[in-house]
Amino acid sequence: MARKRLKQIGLVAGAIGIIALSAYASQRIWRENGLKALQAVNEQRLQLVASAIRSEINRQDHLPIVLSLDPDVRAALDPAAEPAAHAGTIERLNRKLARLSREADARAMFVIGPNGTVVASDNWDSPDSLVGKSLAEAPYFAQALAAGRSTYLGIEPSANRVRYYLAEAIRAADAAGAAAMAHEGARSGALLGVAVVRIEFDALEATWEKAGEHVVVADSGGIAFLASDAAYRFRRVGLLGLPMTPAGGAAERYSGMPVTDIDGRVLERRGDDLVVRIDSPDADAVYLSQATSVPEYGWTIFRLTGLASVNEDQRDGTIIGGSLSTLIIILALYVIERHRAYVAATRSGAELKRQVAERTRELSESNASLQTEIEERRRTEARLRATQSELVQAGKLAALGQMSAAIAHEINQPLAAIRTFIASTKIFATRRDLGQVVRNLDLITDLAERMAGITGHLKTFARKAEPGHTEPVQVARALERALFLLESEIRKASVRVEKDIAPDVWVMGHAVQLEQVILNLLRNALDALAGVPEPLIRIVVTAAADTVSIAVADNGHGIAEGDIDRVFDPFFTTKPVGKGLGLGLSVSYGIVQDFGGRVHAANRPEGGAELVVELPRHAREPIAAESAIHA
Repeated sequence: MARKRLKQIGLVAGAIGIIALSAYASQRIWRENGLKALQAVNEQRLQLVASAIRSEINRQDHLPIVLSLDPDVRAALDPAAEPAAHAGTIERLNRKLARLSREADARAMFVIGPNGTVVASDNWDSPDSLVGKSLAEAPYFAQALAAGRSTYLGIEPSANRVRYYLAEAIRAADAAGAAAMAHEGARSGALLGVAVVRIEFDALEATWEKAGEHVVVADSGGIAFLASDAAYRFRRVGLLGLPMTPAGGAAERYSGMPVTDIDGRVLERRGDDLVVRIDSPDADAVYLSQATSVPEYGWTIFRLTGLASVNEDQRDGTIIGGSLSTLIIILALYVIERHRAYVAATRSGAELKRQVAERTRELSESNASLQTEIEERRRTEARLRATQSELVQAGKLAALGQMSAAIAHEINQPLAAIRTFIASTKIFATRRDLGQVVRNLDLITDLAERMAGITGHLKTFARKAEPGHTEPVQVARALERALFLLESEIRKASVRVEKDIAPDVWVMGHAVQLEQVILNLLRNALDALAGVPEPLIRIVVTAAADTVSIAVADNGHGIAEGDIDRVFDPFFTTKPVGKGLGLGLSVSYGIVQDFGGRVHAANRPEGGAELVVELPRHAREPIAAESAIHA
């Protein structure tokens, strides 16, 4: 047992070692590939940055020469010019410089006299105009005087930002030799002044910062003067691989700005490129540092790229290597376990087949029993529906039997009147009184139509409804027909009927069955009013958005508290023996349930009982065909 345990531990340890070794090798390969891809992309981006810097300078480096040859510039610097004319020349030159600066998109353009005082400038009309200021101590002015032209990189004190100056000396010469002097460097002739164009790199820095670039541009002394991140500006870039040279003019060039080193350390050298960790107060960051030189200006451009993508590649490599070795190990274990399972399955096949056969037999028996039970329940439901339909029909026939005497009385009166009118019609006919004969015939026709209406509605009420077939039913019409059937009994019992019926309210169901429900409610109310002085039945129909409520209330003696919950039970009745079977409200309860509604009973505070039927409202307007069926 112990030997088996040690074997298992050894297998697990070996598997973990293989997975770890595979993950390490894979992450090294993926990291190397990621760094190579990043280096290739950055080489192109470095060249784009260098091209942008060259383009910014080349776009304006010819402007000082153009100004040195301009006749207005020379006229403004001519010491022999008349004072009155000289003032006009200066004003004209200021306006020309302003226009040239605007058209060439230059940051500053000005002309310095031989004594170092600015004679004309493109910002002559602004509060911080250079006109009249002395720039005799400016390095670019002194270099232009000595060499004919100069370039200078330094901080502008007013803005505390690095600026690049291009200066061209202007010397006296005749018109024919002016171009040649400019081409040769203008080292001869009397000094008239210096033309200066100032170039700014703020737009480039803003573009780098907006694009999320980490770009640093260092001068020949290894000091960063341009950077997308201000934290790197005026710092030595020896960490990034640029050898430091003693630059004695750094303090002068950067106006005494404190120049410090970029702190950090080199983590890896990849040829000319470096992987460095740069220390910062917030958090240390690791970058791939790549550089390219701009030899014509003596500058070096560095691009720092975060290693997030490389780290992701390294992580992916670790996951892939570990996952691949894990899958291989799992596959090997699966094959082994599969073989073991096959052997075990072969041994247990017979037992499994026996259990399956036994279980199948049990399920077949259960299924047969369930099918028998389902069929029995279907037959029971069919018998219940048939019984309910028979109860509804029996209730209607019982109601018709109770109304037969009153209906016979209603029909006997028109029959007696018809016999009288027929006898009188014979007399009028013998007298040839045709007008009276026609009037008697019209009266006989009206009486016959009334009798046909009574018997026709009784026939419709007695018809057996088709189960499952529903139709839109107008509540007001069903109430009118139910009241018509009980009209003689209501009149005989001297019952006052009050109606508050919402107009044009429809429900979905069977017209005859709804009439029977209302008829049962009204008949119960009539029975409850026996012996009550001033008997009253109040019918209220209200409609909400989704529900229609039909309430039938009386001012009788009400329902005993113990019987309220039982009034809808089959064969429950409070009437004397022989006056009812107790099926009316029970049948009504079943009909309302089939319609998707509910019915309930309650005693009124002012006396008497109230039965309320609530049915789902049918919002569709009745069509002409339905109206014809109900008519």
